[in-house]
Amino acid sequence: MSIGLKNLQGCTTALATGLITLGVLVVDQQSAHAAQQLFCNGSMNNGWAYTAEFLDGRFTQIRWQRSGQPPQTTNLTFSNTNAQGQPIYTGAFQAATTVTLTDLSGGNVNPGSQISVSVEEWGTSTGTCGLSSGGSAPSPQPPQQLFCDGRMNNGWAYTAEYTDRRFSLIRWQRSGQPPQTTNLSSSGTNAQGQPIYRGSFQAATAVTLIDLSGGNVQPGSEVSVGVEEWGWARGRCRS
Repeated sequence: MSIGLKNLQGCTTALATGLITLGVLVVDQQSAHAAQQLFCNGSMNNGWAYTAEFLDGRFTQIRWQRSGQPPQTTNLTFSNTNAQGQPIYTGAFQAATTVTLTDLSGGNVNPGSQISVSVEEWGTSTGTCGLSSGGSAPSPQPPQQLFCDGRMNNGWAYTAEYTDRRFSLIRWQRSGQPPQTTNLSSSGTNAQGQPIYRGSFQAATAVTLIDLSGGNVQPGSEVSVGVEEWGWARGRCRS
C-alpha cells in the first residue's frame, strides 16, 4: 500500500509540474500576441510617405519620409473615440503642425485594416496596415510627372506641372508675349476635399489652382485655374 501511495504522490507532482509548464507557455504565447507590431503605410499628396506603428493595442507614433528631406517622427497620444466608435490619436509634425490619426477598424487592428491620417493644411490620406519586421517608412516611389493644359479667355495658355504628388508650378505662354512662370504653394483643401494651390502671375496677380481629382491626379484628371480679373479655365492632365 505504501508503494502505491508513493506512486500516486509522484504522479500528482508530475501532473502539477506539467500544468505549471503549460501555464507558462500559454502566458508566453499571450504576451507575444499582445506585443504584435503592425505597420500602417500611406502617403500624403505633398509627397511625405508615412508608417504608423501599432504596438501593444495602440498606435504609438508615425514615421515620415520624403525624398530630399530628413526623416521625421510624430509621437501619438490617444485623444478620444468618435461617434462611429473609431479611436482617435493626435500628435504634431515638427512640433508645429497638427496630426490626427483615426483608427478606421474601430480598435480591431489587423493586417488589411485601414487608418485615416490628417495633417493640417496637407489634407487627409488613407493607409493600410500589415506585418513587418521593421518600422521604417516605405521607400518613396519614383516621382510621377504629369502636365495639365488649359487656356484662359484672354489667350494665355497654361501648363500646370504635377510632380512628386503635388502641383509645383504653372508655365504660361501667349503669342507675342514672353513666357511666364507661377510657382505654387499648397493652401489646404476646400469643402469638397480638393487640394488648393496658390501663387502669382508676374509677382502681382493672384493665381489659384484647384485639383478637381481630390488629390488622385492621373492622366485625364482635371484642374481649375483662376487668375484675378481673368476668370477661371479648366485644364486636362496628361503624362
